[in-house]
Amino acid sequence: MDFNSLIFLGFFAGVAALTYCFPRQAKPYFLLLASYAFYMYKPQNARLVVLLVSATVVTYCCGIALGSEKLRNKWARRAFLWLALLCCGGILFFYKYFGFFSQLWADLAGVFGGHITAGALDLAAPLGLTYFTFQSLGYVFDVYRGRQKAVLNPVHYALFVSFFPCIFTGPIERAGHLIPQFSNPAPFSYSRMAGGAFRMLWGYFKKMVLADGLGVFVSAVFAAPEKAAGPYLLAASLLFSCQLYLDFSGCCDIAIGGARILGFDLTENFQRPFAATNYSDLWRRWHISLSSWFRDYVYIPMGGNRCAWWRQALNLIVTFLASGLWHGASWGYVIWGALNGLILVIGKNTAGPRAALARHNPLYRWGPLKRLIQRVCVYGLFTFCIVFFAADLYGGSAGAVFGGLFSGWDLSWQALLAGFAGRGLDLTVFMVSAAGILLVEAIERCGPVAEWIRRRWFFVRWPLYYLLAAALLFFGAFGKSAFIYQNY
Repeated sequence: MDFNSLIFLGFFAGVAALTYCFPRQAKPYFLLLASYAFYMYKPQNARLVVLLVSATVVTYCCGIALGSEKLRNKWARRAFLWLALLCCGGILFFYKYFGFFSQLWADLAGVFGGHITAGALDLAAPLGLTYFTFQSLGYVFDVYRGRQKAVLNPVHYALFVSFFPCIFTGPIERAGHLIPQFSNPAPFSYSRMAGGAFRMLWGYFKKMVLADGLGVFVSAVFAAPEKAAGPYLLAASLLFSCQLYLDFSGCCDIAIGGARILGFDLTENFQRPFAATNYSDLWRRWHISLSSWFRDYVYIPMGGNRCAWWRQALNLIVTFLASGLWHGASWGYVIWGALNGLILVIGKNTAGPRAALARHNPLYRWGPLKRLIQRVCVYGLFTFCIVFFAADLYGGSAGAVFGGLFSGWDLSWQALLAGFAGRGLDLTVFMVSAAGILLVEAIERCGPVAEWIRRRWFFVRWPLYYLLAAALLFFGAFGKSAFIYQNY
């Protein structure tokens, strides 16, 4: 079931109410049943729940073996590590990447004069596949390295893999952070419940009012970019970066707020990424749980920064190529990942000369103006890369987007405004979106909203509650569109 549906709200309210009727020791058992009920609500997942069970059982057993003091032989330990990798990696490959690599192999054979027919399994991947496989693999890696003790309680481990607030869209949790909480969930607290409820309301506002409002225009343009003039293509590209942040961070707000109500704390997944003043800083703030996963389990094992500059560059690009593939088995995501890695490599290797030039830049003599310019440049680079992401998501062509950017700038103001309105960005949507984005920026710069709201006075909190609820009532729509990152 989708977070932005009335069915989910009813389901969550029932689970939250019943959770506090159980003793602390029994809560994980009830939440495990609730998580599997949530997962199997959609027929697609009900048929493929065996994949979730398989990943859970295999990685649990591998963790027990790797955590045993009796298993000291390095080859035996590697065998259990490879077993977990083959199980989770095999599930990912066959359900998400088989068609892509089969076509790639056929294309390469054609280049060298061979002929291979690309295979197609036509398998429907279950939702949350990349999330629960990465979460369970991260646990096995940590046990193998000695950073995490093996989890002996199978219910706690199964709940860790399938915990319903984060199984479809993250954040990707670490065992050392979440599993200890299952043994001692937080007791009922009004302040905690109120903060969690506001975090959920905040997420719904960002998703259903702002992201969905912008999404109508963005999807209309990117679905047929060859029919859109340059002003619309530029606006859609710039707005998609904002839409993606509002959509995904809103989903994480709902997950974090819901888990908080249930008595658990999830990892923060965003820290105002568009406030970053350099591209590396943006990726330390964006999708933090996934970025840190690739850093810890791909980039650092490949050598990280502990090698020659060209190896560091290669490590970064390979890591971001893998991140692109994580998002989807298509060339648009691969190009998006490669471009992000290349920009980071260039930024890292030109940091010294750029800092020297910045000292002589007259525009950089005033701190606020300097930060504004840097943030605009970072946002522009991110938007340039995200065009390939958006084109794949909405079925358009990135080439058509870039090819059409310089056309249609001679339109009259009346024709231009009519074109925006005809694609879903009328004056009302624009004003609501602009005001909402300013509100999001003003509040989120103060820190996590659940803690921030509880420190406000009564006459600040309650008007804000009513304002967000009214915005949802008049401008939001339950079940209008799924969360973007639910597709990955």
